[in-house]
Amino acid sequence: MKDEEMRPFSAIAESGLQKHAGSVARRYELMDELLRGVRDGNEYQALRAMQARNEVRIPGLLQDELTEWKYDLIQTKALIIQELRRLRVIDVLLEDIHTGYTRRIYEAADVEECRQIGEEMVTRFCRLNQLKAISSYSLLVQKILLTVDVDLSQTLTLQYFAENLSVNRSYLSNLFRREVGMTITDYVTDRRIRTAADLLLTTNNPVKTVAKQVGIMDVHYFSRLFKKKTGTSPSQYREGSR
Repeated sequence: MKDEEMRPFSAIAESGLQKHAGSVARRYELMDELLRGVRDGNEYQALRAMQARNEVRIPGLLQDELTEWKYDLIQTKALIIQELRRLRVIDVLLEDIHTGYTRRIYEAADVEECRQIGEEMVTRFCRLNQLKAISSYSLLVQKILLTVDVDLSQTLTLQYFAENLSVNRSYLSNLFRREVGMTITDYVTDRRIRTAADLLLTTNNPVKTVAKQVGIMDVHYFSRLFKKKTGTSPSQYREGSR
């Protein structure tokens, strides 16, 4: 085939690549804008960026459009959670919201439902940032919350915190309950189960491995505790979500 016959096809291919690259760049820009909105607690800015980003799609990356939307939402949620943790926004509701949206994304039936979940999710996280940051707690409680947030695999008991913080157990227990609304033991257990639920939904790790990741070495005890908190066994929870 002659060069002049090939040229139009080359031009079309080059145009397509440029358009694709432009779409990718624009989506990165809008994600930065979205995260700035979350960081500033600016619900309007974050939601506007999310809506604009939804209109700049890059088709053909995964097996179908719905899968692409779900994958994108999971990534967006992870980036927002990372940003909130970097800002030290720690709330007893954060893990609950995180896990709840993971389940809803996986169960979404169509693209429109994904769109609604994404916008609702961004709004919810912005409001959470507006309402509660770790700085609102006393220094002792901040240290406990940060320790739990960083590593659930440790032995996180009242005795452990009292010794490490060099403070009276009774005083620390009452302080934490007054500020957080639950005991240290209940808070740690709640975080472990919620984190485990998220791991069951987002990884293929065996239940025994998930239990160890959240600091529970006895898989049978973990299964009983998980069922008590969620109403279903770890395996049933994972299969039901899928």
